[in-house]
Amino acid sequence: MAVTDIGALDLDKLRGTPLGSPGVMVDYLKAYVKDGNFDFPNLFNDDYFKAIKLLFNAQHYVSSAKLLMSLLDTVAFVDLGDSRNNFVIWLQKYADLTPVGITAEELWEFRNGLLHMTNLHSRAVLAGKIARLIFFVGNITPPSPPSGEKYFNLRDLIDAVAKALSTWFESYNNDRNKLAFFVSRYDLTISDSRMAFFSIENGP
Repeated sequence: MAVTDIGALDLDKLRGTPLGSPGVMVDYLKAYVKDGNFDFPNLFNDDYFKAIKLLFNAQHYVSSAKLLMSLLDTVAFVDLGDSRNNFVIWLQKYADLTPVGITAEELWEFRNGLLHMTNLHSRAVLAGKIARLIFFVGNITPPSPPSGEKYFNLRDLIDAVAKALSTWFESYNNDRNKLAFFVSRYDLTISDSRMAFFSIENGP
């Protein structure tokens, strides 16, 4: 058991107690609170967009798109919980995909094929129920796609997701009660920027 003061929990005070995880890990609630405000943009930049941009700029476009879909999975879960169709609902609520030329439902099927099989053929696409999305990169006008397919610019989608996140962040200013749900769900996520570091000098 460990005893802390009334107020925000400081994980540093749990070090050396049975409740403290081994090693030293960044407490994101402490690191990303500035002047009493939670810094959502920098948290998501560190946890997601740094890697998305790194992969994109290195021309690893498929990997960049995969991580972008994973980001959408995460924010849909954090905002709406583990609920049916949360990916599509989140996009419809916060994102404007009109400039990209695609719909939330089409992006969901793109996500299914890309993350599960690294292809563009989800079950709904194979059944002809929804258009197959094919992304491209660059300032070009692609030729007209075959029937049942759509082209979209990956950079345009990244920009649209960034704008959607800004709208989502603002929703926490409008409803401060949402922050408790954010913390309880985001605590379950893992991140390159929130690893624990510990010494193994005394290990085998």
